[in-house]
Amino acid sequence: MRFYSLDVETANHDQSSICQIGVGIFEDFELVDTWKSYIDPQDSFHWFMIDIHGITARMVKGKPTFPKVYPVLRQMFENNIVVHHSHFDRTAFQKAFVKYGLEPFEVQWLDSVRVAKHTWEEFSDGGYNLEHVAYRLGIEFQHHDALEDSIACGKIVLEACKNTNCNINDWLKIF
Repeated sequence: MRFYSLDVETANHDQSSICQIGVGIFEDFELVDTWKSYIDPQDSFHWFMIDIHGITARMVKGKPTFPKVYPVLRQMFENNIVVHHSHFDRTAFQKAFVKYGLEPFEVQWLDSVRVAKHTWEEFSDGGYNLEHVAYRLGIEFQHHDALEDSIACGKIVLEACKNTNCNINDWLKIF
């Protein structure tokens, strides 16, 4: 069973201002490939977001815009399972589609927050941010790098599958 994990970083508080995308590609319970790109958000960078992820306007100058990577993302994600941690990444994609007038593609979205809350009682009422869940599960990663975050998100779902004897399709049926 193949699935993709997704994380984005944004230049400012507008979720359509995607400045980095990271994708983990998982098959048969293993990370088999990755994809990562800086994105020129064609927007301003807010100091608060720079403090979080360290990505600046200079770093994305000359990098592809979201419409330029859209065909690659569509080829990967369309009619496939895409895992994300919280609604933020899914919403960022939806807002980027609107911003650039791009046709959304059909995706089976699975939120790893919902999976974690359902699997481990300690996350049912809070404390389910990516960094905390990954730490609790022994998943090491560099937080706020889109690729690292996407891989951690995918590994959370794998751990939940192992813990519950569910597969990715079972989780889709639950939610």
